[in-house]
Amino acid sequence: MTQLRATKADIEAILQARKQAAIEQANQVAIPALPQKKIPTPETAAVIAQSITQPASLPSVQAAPSTVVSDKDVERFLEDHLPMLIKAAQDLVTPPFNLMEVVQLGTAVSQAVAAGLPQIKGAEARALVVVLVRYLWRKHATPLLPASVKPFAGMLETLIVMGVEAAYQLVVKRKVQS
Repeated sequence: MTQLRATKADIEAILQARKQAAIEQANQVAIPALPQKKIPTPETAAVIAQSITQPASLPSVQAAPSTVVSDKDVERFLEDHLPMLIKAAQDLVTPPFNLMEVVQLGTAVSQAVAAGLPQIKGAEARALVVVLVRYLWRKHATPLLPASVKPFAGMLETLIVMGVEAAYQLVVKRKVQS
C-alpha cells in the first residue's frame, strides 16, 4: 500500500482543483433549447422580418457562485478526513477487484463532505465531491489497479463521477423540489 495520510501537496492540489472547478462552473453558460419551428403566416411574416434585422440578445453570463466554505475550512476538513478517504480509495482496488465497488468511492466522499462540512450545499458541495473523487481515484487508486483494468481507469472514473451526479440529482434536487 502507499500513503495513508494527507500530505500538504495533496491538500494544495485539491484546493487548486476546487478553485479551477469554481472557475469552470462560472464560465458555463446555459444554452436554452431552440423553440419548435413554426410556419409563418402573413401576419407573423412582418414580425419575423423585423426580428431578423434586430440583433439577438446575448445570453446572460452567470457569476461564480459565492463559496460558503473558505479554503481554511476545506483544509481542516481534508486534514481530518483525507487519510480515511485515501484508504477507502486504495481498498477499492485491492484484490479481488470488483467493478461495482468503484461507485462506493463517490458515496464515501459524499458522506465525508456531508459530515465534515455540513454548511456546504448545492453546486459547491457537488464540485468539492467531484474534485475529491477525481483526485483520490487518479492519485491513490489508479496506480494500484490490476494491469488488466488500468486501460479502463478513465472510464471507471467517469462511472464514479456519474454515480455522484446521479445521486445528487435523485437525493439533493428531490429535497429542494419537495
